[in-house]
Amino acid sequence: MKKIFIICVVLLGFICGLPAQEQDGPEGSYVIGEEDILSITVRGEPEFSVRDRSVRMDGRIALPMFGEIHASGKTAQQLEEEITKKLEYLVKNPVVIVVVDKVISHRVTVAGQVGKPGLYAITAPTTVLEIIVRAGGPTQNAKGKRIRIVRQVNGREVQFPFNYDDVIKGRNLRQNILLENRDMILVP
Repeated sequence: MKKIFIICVVLLGFICGLPAQEQDGPEGSYVIGEEDILSITVRGEPEFSVRDRSVRMDGRIALPMFGEIHASGKTAQQLEEEITKKLEYLVKNPVVIVVVDKVISHRVTVAGQVGKPGLYAITAPTTVLEIIVRAGGPTQNAKGKRIRIVRQVNGREVQFPFNYDDVIKGRNLRQNILLENRDMILVP
């Protein structure tokens, strides 16, 4: 019970006051990725609108009466602006709304000595501690002081140390970094 209380206090501290790291895209907006599910509405023009459309592995999405457009790597706002520009030749004053219905592309892996190892979707800024808690926390046999976050940066593997014991005691909180797509958390 005491451990859960400490975790809740630490999480509350992160939510209420610690500065967030900068996210991908302008102003921290979510960046669309492959397999994400989108709905695109062109107000007053249902023949141009789509629902529950998956972004293909090549990063493109097919739009009726319009063709294909590259969606991966853009924010919803950037995609809205691009579709609006292309539709100006077909529709007078188009109003385009892009909604990310389901985030599938941004995932992290938690492996090793946790209650529920596996893949976890990250749909909002998420810290290492938050994902470890979602994964059921470290098991009794876990070496909480030797956790590593493995990330690919420009084709190279970079590792970040994470000391679970320190973080839940409120020490050395800078190591509780925001996770990025395809990060791997290794709990020995």
